[in-house]
Amino acid sequence: MNDPRTPEILVAPTTTARARAAGVPRARGTLIPALLFAATFATTTLCGMAWASGALDPLQELALLFGIAGGQLPLAVVGEGLAYAIALLGFFLAHEMGHYLTCRRYGLAASLPHFIPVPFGFGTFGAVIRIRSPFPDRRTLFDVGIAGPLAGLPVALVAVVWGLVTADVAPASGLSGGGIWFGDSLLTYGLQHLLRPDAAGGELLVGPVFIAGWLGLVATAINLSPAGQLDGGHVLFAVAPRWHRAASLASGLFFASLVVTRAAVWGRLSPWALWAVIVLVFCRRHPPVPDGRPLGAPRRVLAALALVLFVLIFVPAPLELIQ
Repeated sequence: MNDPRTPEILVAPTTTARARAAGVPRARGTLIPALLFAATFATTTLCGMAWASGALDPLQELALLFGIAGGQLPLAVVGEGLAYAIALLGFFLAHEMGHYLTCRRYGLAASLPHFIPVPFGFGTFGAVIRIRSPFPDRRTLFDVGIAGPLAGLPVALVAVVWGLVTADVAPASGLSGGGIWFGDSLLTYGLQHLLRPDAAGGELLVGPVFIAGWLGLVATAINLSPAGQLDGGHVLFAVAPRWHRAASLASGLFFASLVVTRAAVWGRLSPWALWAVIVLVFCRRHPPVPDGRPLGAPRRVLAALALVLFVLIFVPAPLELIQ
């Protein structure tokens, strides 16, 4: 029992301790995310230049940029590469910051976004954050899960609309020289007919900004899949945890059916093949989360709208090489 005559000593947490408890990144914790962002900005710019020039070889664009190879790189190509990088990284940054800021709002410890640079293809495999704190209840889980898609979607939509408006039109017969066909979702199909009725009977030759927005929509659809610990899996588990395992299995079988159908009808491997394996093998379970506060009607409506959004932006046949 404390002696009432003895003054009680209280130790106040330091600013650093409070920051760590709230998940505020330390100065040292910002270096790696910053370096990864810079590297990803470089790789996406080079890949955007490759998309703009039609070379599809970022190393060739790098050689031209620094005068290593013969020839001169037009400034317009550099500008399109930068626009591609800004649009694509803007989408991924908005998506991940949606998660991060929502974690901060609820006092969850989370890292800054870590971008993944690759020197080919689209220039990046996206970005991730690490949430170190357990979710205290399903309402928090729902809000963190839905925040990313809601934050990133507007950026992707702006890029897609801009890309459609500025695209050139070519006759369908003029595409035999090679290229890549980007598949439509219900949303992009509707936007194409709404914004570019002049392209009826032809094909739109889209630029790098459209590709960035298109990729953002595909990434959002993937994240909204009601499986595992994807954003859609978080939302589903928050709303109906008993349905989560069955929905995860159904999602994997859905992607597998796309692979089988493409192989049986067209004799080609679907780009969804790897994702079907990932969902079926690794995205089956979700860690338990306490019930806590009720979700309420608005969040349940938002969950239904997220499912509708998945249907609208999902691309059954994403890519096709034109020979």
